[in-house]
Amino acid sequence: MGLKRPRSLAQSDNELLKEVQKHVRLNLQLWGTTKEAGERLASLYSVETQHLEELITRTLTLGESNSALMLAARGTGKSSLVNTVLKRLEESGTLTEGMVVRLSGLLQTDDRQALKEITCQLKLENATADKVFGSFAENLAFLLESLRCGSKETSKPVIFILDEFDLFCHHHNQTLLYNLFDVAQSAQAPICVLGLTCRLDVIELLEKRVKSRFSHRQIHLFPPDKFDPYYLDTFKQLLELSASFPFKEFSRKWNLNVARLVEDNNVIKVLKRLHNTTKDIRALKTLLVVAMKHLTTIYEGEPFNFEMVFHEYLKFCQRRSSMQSFERPVVFKAFDQLKCLELVRPVDNTRGIQREYQLVQLMMTPAQVTEALRHLSGIPTDVQQWAGSSFA
Repeated sequence: MGLKRPRSLAQSDNELLKEVQKHVRLNLQLWGTTKEAGERLASLYSVETQHLEELITRTLTLGESNSALMLAARGTGKSSLVNTVLKRLEESGTLTEGMVVRLSGLLQTDDRQALKEITCQLKLENATADKVFGSFAENLAFLLESLRCGSKETSKPVIFILDEFDLFCHHHNQTLLYNLFDVAQSAQAPICVLGLTCRLDVIELLEKRVKSRFSHRQIHLFPPDKFDPYYLDTFKQLLELSASFPFKEFSRKWNLNVARLVEDNNVIKVLKRLHNTTKDIRALKTLLVVAMKHLTTIYEGEPFNFEMVFHEYLKFCQRRSSMQSFERPVVFKAFDQLKCLELVRPVDNTRGIQREYQLVQLMMTPAQVTEALRHLSGIPTDVQQWAGSSFA
């Protein structure tokens, strides 16, 4: 980034800092996707997990066709929970009996693309290369027929995971949904169709003929309302260093400090405020560095201090937003956290200067900040617009 580390740091200190950054970033990036996070979700939603596992298991072992919808708010952990169940079945050897096809309403925007993706994931491109089908149903039937090994009872089960299920409801005539549900209802082949959506009214989007073939089995995941312990524990887990951290003694002290941080009244107050605004865990991972991005652009990479950042932040609050306004101590706490994560670093000869006026430098380029915000979900629209604007 053009900023060298202080020469006083030993090589081991450099390695230590790099490892801390690496592990904390992985916590923020991979939360909800790791095996540990998935198991915590499975424990939190134990009844729903058991229901889902039994549903898929019956398809894989008994050849029983099923369909179901999993409904929950964004960020609750629908995909993570499904992946955890599939991982368990894979480890037990049950999943080896079947195949998993994953579709997304964001990617497969029409039935033609969906059918092409199904063919690809079932590895049947060669089998369909020279075929001409009269209808979608005929094409799908051929794909499922190709998975049979001698008889109906020995057909290879297929688990269909339809993410953003509500978007498939907008496809022309809902042909994909009709045929999948029809196959499941008539037991033409052992399949399990599982739709994931955040829309509670998704059933009303189904056409009458599609609705008649759906089992109307619904699995609801309600985010836990309790701030303590779930929300606090999640915050703690995002900051803790894992058992794989190579510097064991440092890891022990770090995690002790994180435990003390979670007990700090000021921290709890800030977290409760965020929790009352949104239960979405992804909001915990959002770091507000847009003000520093603008300062870096305006002053062409020159150092800045907290007072300058806070001034930019206040201008944003006054001009663009009333919802994103936080008090000075809260913003300063967030600023300190960014320094701990080394997303901002003090420049040389700032010792003895009051912390609010210590010069620091952003360790990310403006382009990197913009790119990071673009890939983070749950960022408020006005913050996105602020980040993308040319002027603060």
